[in-house]
Amino acid sequence: AVAAGALVAVTLACLLLRSSLGSKKAARGACLPLEAVHNGLSPSLAASSPGGSSRGWKGGPNLQGTFVPSVDGLLEANAASPWPFENEFSVGRFLPMHRPTHDRALDRSGDWRYGAHFKGRKRLWEMRLQMQFKVDVTEPMRFGIELEEYVPLNSATKCLMSTTVAALRSVAGTDLYHSPGDDPGVAKGEVEKPVFSMPMWAFDQFIVTPAGEEPPDMTDPHFHEFGHKRVDDRPGFIKAMSDLQLKAGPTYTFSFWGISQFLDDIQWQVQKVIPFKPIDFNLFCGAPPVALVLYTLTPHDSEQRHLQTRKNYYFRLAFWSSLKPPSVEKIRQLIPKRVGGDAMHDAMVRKRPKGWSSTFACYMVSHY
Repeated sequence: AVAAGALVAVTLACLLLRSSLGSKKAARGACLPLEAVHNGLSPSLAASSPGGSSRGWKGGPNLQGTFVPSVDGLLEANAASPWPFENEFSVGRFLPMHRPTHDRALDRSGDWRYGAHFKGRKRLWEMRLQMQFKVDVTEPMRFGIELEEYVPLNSATKCLMSTTVAALRSVAGTDLYHSPGDDPGVAKGEVEKPVFSMPMWAFDQFIVTPAGEEPPDMTDPHFHEFGHKRVDDRPGFIKAMSDLQLKAGPTYTFSFWGISQFLDDIQWQVQKVIPFKPIDFNLFCGAPPVALVLYTLTPHDSEQRHLQTRKNYYFRLAFWSSLKPPSVEKIRQLIPKRVGGDAMHDAMVRKRPKGWSSTFACYMVSHY
């Protein structure tokens, strides 16, 4: 569960998608209009759009992932423009940004995409989500991370997990839900997956754009000045978010970075919980990927667990670090051989930056 907590931040930092409508504005990295996704614009068109390396720097590791179900194959952080997504309940785009924590000199120089935004700020990453709902949301929305399978933990790891959750609570607030999940070898009936989730007011910034009006560009250098921010008035922000009615029509834009100081998604580590000793994410999650999720729960008179049969997903992304990728078998499950009509081999080649020498990426390309 702690792992999930740490991964929550990570989760947000892992999603990046690049899209374009083919116009000059799009070529400069403009966001793909939500209406284009509604109208069925193939995400594969976005993948071939200009914008340079998706990672924001040349070579090196990055945060990677894919939507569940997969939209257009492999995603990476620090894209020139957000990645579009659509599911049963919502349509939108996501822009994860992450410092090059693998290269301190590059990070300090600011000579990487979004480097100017991170200069002078302590956050390791920032996740921006913009979405429209297809139906009114009638139950409380939660966001966080979940694991696919139960991970047995020894006493020492459980203690470490509790310490990590406490650290995250100090930043995000006390209204957190975390569960290590049910042991399928012991529990009867449906089992709960390991999960760590927070209420919507754990976001750090939000903007509501009325229907028919143009929402903010998530790549705008002045984005940090828009809307409501938790740092300006924490009690007022929490009340405004708690009272927020999520309805079909308006565009909702959210940003999250509060617990990023504890979670390095690229290095796949939890930091600052134990002095001078980073913790491998896999100690908590067993093995990647981890899922970043936005969901509501169907009410139940006697059940308080966050069971899969109760969850309605508005956003779901499987993510990992290129330094700690999932098994090839798992990748094959997550990313079908044919995505949006394109062979997976073509999708991987299309997204691979020139000079990228990742053994994992090469392996994947050669096997599709």
